Amino acid sequence: IQNWYYDGSSQDVRQIGMFVNLDLDYQGRYIASALVRRDGASLFGAANRWQTYGRASFAWRASEEAWFNVDQISDLKFRASVGQAGNRPSFAAQYETFNIGAGGVLTPNQLGNRDLRPEVSTETEIGVDVEIMSKYALTLTNSRNVINDQILPVPPPASAGFNTQWRNAGQLTNNTFEVSLNL
Repeated sequence: IQNWYYDGSSQDVRQIGMFVNLDLDYQGRYIASALVRRDGASLFGAANRWQTYGRASFAWRASEEAWFNVDQISDLKFRASVGQAGNRPSFAAQYETFNIGAGGVLTPNQLGNRDLRPEVSTETEIGVDVEIMSKYALTLTNSRNVINDQILPVPPPASAGFNTQWRNAGQLTNNTFEVSLNL
């Protein structure tokens, strides 16, 4: 009696990314930055191989203005930014998978999804930094993060014959307020 057992896997993942970035600073008072990134990945569904992300920020150092004359405040900066990042699906999420049961019977497990996109996280942040007498620093920051197109396992229609399918099916929102005092 001979028993055969095979356990192994192979994954071929291809990805490419490119970006353009611009940073500007005018007299140390007005600071701006912008970036656009384009990613392509074989982990995205076949119908959505590319995704574009962006980021922009602006800061104004009011304490550097000629009219600013509060001696106790060494530095006063207002800032705002918005940026995106993505999370790729797992390798198997876009493909059909089957289980091998008793007697070598194939049973459907996961329905593939050629329309699967990456989930995209967009964070918006506003804040103010105050330095007092060049000794004390206060930072106030409010940020809001929204993750769209969350990649979640959901049950497909019963007629499909599969147990689950990965889909862009959710949204997650987070609000944060931070206060920091450095002495």
